[in-house]
Amino acid sequence: MKTTILLIAILITASLSGYSQTISTFEDGTPDDAIILDNNGNIYCSNYMGDTVFKFTPSGEVSSFITGLNTPNGLAFNSNQELYVCDGQGNTIYKYDINGALLESYPVSGHPSGIVKNFDDESMIFTLYTGNKIYRLDPDGTITLLSEAEELDGPVGIVFDELGSLYIGNYNDRKIYRLLGDGTLEYVAEVPTDGGAYPNLGFITYGQGKLWGTSMGSDKIYTVNLNAIDDVTLFAGSTQGTADGDISEATFHTPNGIYFDSNEDKLYVTDFGAKNLRIISGIVLGNDDYGKKNPFVIAPNPVQDGFIIQSENGLFDAINIDIYNTVGASVFKKSDYFSGEVISTVGWSQGVYLLQIKTNHETFIQRILK
Repeated sequence: MKTTILLIAILITASLSGYSQTISTFEDGTPDDAIILDNNGNIYCSNYMGDTVFKFTPSGEVSSFITGLNTPNGLAFNSNQELYVCDGQGNTIYKYDINGALLESYPVSGHPSGIVKNFDDESMIFTLYTGNKIYRLDPDGTITLLSEAEELDGPVGIVFDELGSLYIGNYNDRKIYRLLGDGTLEYVAEVPTDGGAYPNLGFITYGQGKLWGTSMGSDKIYTVNLNAIDDVTLFAGSTQGTADGDISEATFHTPNGIYFDSNEDKLYVTDFGAKNLRIISGIVLGNDDYGKKNPFVIAPNPVQDGFIIQSENGLFDAINIDIYNTVGASVFKKSDYFSGEVISTVGWSQGVYLLQIKTNHETFIQRILK
């Protein structure tokens, strides 16, 4: 027993020291839309309600990289560090060099919105918000239709996963699809909303094997499991606000643009309402298996009033669970937990907990954020 408590304490200490998820804000400029990073870690954000693409250094120094646009929207770099900008109501895609000099203009009707570099070549894939279409833009300027599937409903979010699958997020109905080779769409998930003035899905990004999306009307960020249908989990956010600090307490104001920096385990978010850039550092989903293939998932995580334990294989037989606090003391114990039972966390202090799951064959340890 002492050995178990010591192990739990060591793992919690590692969680607190190495996986602290905190949110900070760059308040200069008025970024409110898409986000992209260059190879030097500089951050570029578009101001859809203005005419500017802002450039932030990693330390937060801001400058106007491009001005004079008309509702700048999606952003993407090619391998030569040339920046493509979708100018929505301007119905044009622009290409700039790394110093902000204009290289090319591509007139496109239908409100170009999201854009991403193609997975295996130098072409760009972009969406049309009002046109409800997906196109490929080749380096020579050739534009080819990829999809006009009927499911497209104001597509804006667009991102590749690590295997080259392309995902599209609809701004209007918050549904996410996988684009297939024949131009048809495969349904993945619908991100929830609390309504409000913007009951929409902003942008999507990919990192740590999941999609991440901004629910503008809910002031929240969600993760999407790509190995299931409608497996959506709240990651951060609660009431509307601009509070920084620990992820369990920080708030967002109509989050819109989102970009995952896998090199730094950071998530960048633009607040459409407050018009600032938020940085979430030390990203961790809280479903760590510490080296083992773990079939169990905590949902939601971070938690508020309670959570359930799910399995990637569906229902499971009774398991034994123990939950420990930061000093290694057990705060919850159950020897016959069954799939889907709600574990209440009402009255728990905010912080990190570790869940120990014992099956008939193995033991798994997962982190819980309250």
